[in-house]
Amino acid sequence: MSGPLTGAVLDHVGTEEADVDARVAFLVDTLGFRVLRWGTHVVTGRRIVMLADPAGTKLELMEVAERTGELDHVGYRVADVDAAHAALLAAGCTEVRAPFEIAAAHARSSLVREAAGHQLQLIRYAPGSPDMPGT
Repeated sequence: MSGPLTGAVLDHVGTEEADVDARVAFLVDTLGFRVLRWGTHVVTGRRIVMLADPAGTKLELMEVAERTGELDHVGYRVADVDAAHAALLAAGCTEVRAPFEIAAAHARSSLVREAAGHQLQLIRYAPGSPDMPGT
């Protein structure tokens, strides 16, 4: 396969957390994760935190008043967010959020929903992003 999604890799999984502080404490103190950065969700204004396990696998926690029990999104790192976003729309996905900048992450991102209902985040990090473990 070639095109804007060639080379896309799983970047992180995002979950809802009613008690984000307790979840961070468990992940850090018990499982050995490290906090990459804290931020503010651009839509809800609530806190988010990006963590990495000892191998560098990332988990994004999003603070919510009440959990729905569903996975919020799966993030894929791509070379070109705008082109990948357009390709997914052409393939039948619906737009959740057009490409935008995430200043705290030094990244460009977008969100789409696939036909099965799952939300996908596309993301490309600039050099020096705090969300890239080991850089």
